[in-house]
Amino acid sequence: MRRHSLPAARVSVRASGDRWLFGYADVVTLLFACFASLYAAKISPAPVATPHHDLLLALEAQPAPADPSATLRQQLEAIIEHDAAGTSVDISTTARGLVLSLEEAGSFPAGRADLTPAATRVMLVVSNALRFLPNLIRVEGHTDDTPIRGSLFSSNWELSTARATRVVRLLSEQGAVDPSRLSAAGYAEYRPRMANDSPEARARNRRVDIVVLDVSAQQDEPAALVR
Repeated sequence: MRRHSLPAARVSVRASGDRWLFGYADVVTLLFACFASLYAAKISPAPVATPHHDLLLALEAQPAPADPSATLRQQLEAIIEHDAAGTSVDISTTARGLVLSLEEAGSFPAGRADLTPAATRVMLVVSNALRFLPNLIRVEGHTDDTPIRGSLFSSNWELSTARATRVVRLLSEQGAVDPSRLSAAGYAEYRPRMANDSPEARARNRRVDIVVLDVSAQQDEPAALVR
């Protein structure tokens, strides 16, 4: 009985000891599959991402950036329509930039440089639109060709310059517009809108222009001297 039991025990031990081969074969198979997948991913071209159709439509539907001068003109036109009662104000677009013309009628007493209360109110509201702009602003005084008589000023040169300077001071001191962006000039009767051949034409020529210079016009302005 003992002789027959010993060989049987050896066979049982050897059979159970060979079972690790099955687990090892499974591990090797998994590793091979993993490496094969990594290699296939490496040599395969990456898919090209394409924008979603809805996103493309949204981008195409976005409006183009607004023209800053057009936006400013709309703001000034709204101001004039709402606040310019008692004054005569025109807006035009020129090669130099946007021009707001404050006519003498309702804005200045004849032969004087003091702004009327109505014109002062309009200029202070306008300063809110000009305050945060980067553009340089030139204020230009103009008269007609009628010589001055019995005035505080000896000529149209002094009167036109004094009116432009008065508007500059109002914009900077009360309107909080950066004074380094402002300049004043007086042209007397030498830059008229139209020929001084009628009372109506002369009235149109007596004015103060607030010129918001565009980028190209600003290049012609003298640079500040830094000491």
